[in-house]
Amino acid sequence: MSERAAKHVRKFLGQRLRALRKQRGLSQERLGDDAGLSGKFIGEVERGEKSISIDSLYRVSVALEIPLRELTDVRADKPSAVPSEDAERIFALVSGRRRSGDIRKAHRVLRAIFAKAS
Repeated sequence: MSERAAKHVRKFLGQRLRALRKQRGLSQERLGDDAGLSGKFIGEVERGEKSISIDSLYRVSVALEIPLRELTDVRADKPSAVPSEDAERIFALVSGRRRSGDIRKAHRVLRAIFAKAS
């Protein structure tokens, strides 16, 4: 594997890890504690600055309660499951403690916006 490919894998894993952590409402520190790692290290992995061992990846997948393959599948032919930055912002807005009626209303608004855009 070329260095360029390795950087791509690190970046993808970091983005994937960040998206999954945020979906679960965990801080880097909390995920690190749950996985027996430091929050600082989790941040470095998310930014693609550090490589992570398979042992640590496994502990992170257990802490996130997902299969390891879901965290690490970086096949080029597989559509990316990493949300865009805009999608992450939208998710952050609605993922806080919200009433189900508010979430349904937001869904209707977004559906209407996207219907007009297509």
